[in-house]
Amino acid sequence: MMKTFTILTLAVLILAAGTVAMYGQAPTIEKLASGTYIVYARAPQTWRFRVDPKTMGNVVISGNFAVTEGVPKNLDVLVFNEENYSKWKNEDDFEAKASAKPLASVIRLGEGNINAKLTDAGYYFLVISNRHQYEGRKTVNADIKVQYDKR
Repeated sequence: MMKTFTILTLAVLILAAGTVAMYGQAPTIEKLASGTYIVYARAPQTWRFRVDPKTMGNVVISGNFAVTEGVPKNLDVLVFNEENYSKWKNEDDFEAKASAKPLASVIRLGEGNINAKLTDAGYYFLVISNRHQYEGRKTVNADIKVQYDKR
C-alpha cells in the first residue's frame, strides 16, 4: 500500500511539474488595435507600447486590417521605433519626415497584414494613418497584437 501511494504521489508531482513547464512556455499576447476605428485624414490612430528584452523574448507585432468605409478604400499601417516615429510625425521638417524608416509598413492598401520582429528595448508605435488624404475619414477593422515570451 505504501509503495502504491509513493508511486501515485511521484506521478502526480511529475504531471504537475510538466503542466507548469508547458503553461510557462505559452506566449503572452497583448492586443493593440482590436476592433473598429475611425481614421481621419490628418489624425492617425496611434498605439504606443514598450519592449523590455530583460522580461520579453521573441517579441513580434502582427495582425491584419481592412478598410470598410471611405473613399478611396486605402490607408497606411506602420510600425516605428521611437526615433523614427518622432521623425514621421514632424509636420514642419519635410526632410526629417521623409527620413523616417518604419520597421514594417503597408502603404495605401485597403486590407493587409503587418508583421515585425522587435529586438531592441524601448517604445514602439503602431500607426494607422490616412495622411495621404486632405479631408474625410476611413473606417477600419483591425486585429493587431504584440506577442512575446515572458522571461
